[in-house]
Amino acid sequence: MLKHRQRILNCATKNNFETNMRIFTLLILSLVVLAACQSPKEKALNHIKSIEANDSVFSDALMQELKTAYTDFAKAYPDDEKTPEFLFKAAQRSIVLQQPKDAVTLLNQLLNEYPKSAHVEDAMFLLAYTYENNLNDLPNAKNLYEDFLKKYPKGELAQDAQFALDNLGKSPEEVLTEISAE
Repeated sequence: MLKHRQRILNCATKNNFETNMRIFTLLILSLVVLAACQSPKEKALNHIKSIEANDSVFSDALMQELKTAYTDFAKAYPDDEKTPEFLFKAAQRSIVLQQPKDAVTLLNQLLNEYPKSAHVEDAMFLLAYTYENNLNDLPNAKNLYEDFLKKYPKGELAQDAQFALDNLGKSPEEVLTEISAE
């Protein structure tokens, strides 16, 4: 009788173990399937968020990686509401990385393809600023500052644009001398 009970107990324990292993395996498979079901767009956004969390002005490699992630997202999802913001952020990082031609390309893309974006005013100013300060292309900077002032005469950056226009081509010393004289 004792052997019979022992066999029954062993079978019950073995069945419990097998049942628990099946449940555990199903749980793991479910998690793997859920992770795999994440869309490429969600993966891209999560990748951007993870890099942004580590973004540092002291790390050119991280800035370049983030710039690339922004531009890759914009290419893959041109109709997404985040694309204009990502183009603007990529342009900002291009300037910091001393890639002003990339910044100009990205800002022009934002201005031409997303003219109703909330980032257009800032992009237009940054474009003029980039021509002035990074590319030393004063004629283009002048035209862009003038266009900016026509489009946004009462904008948040209007005074800055007017100041830049009034002092275009002057050295910082010349500007300080003029301010001191007033």
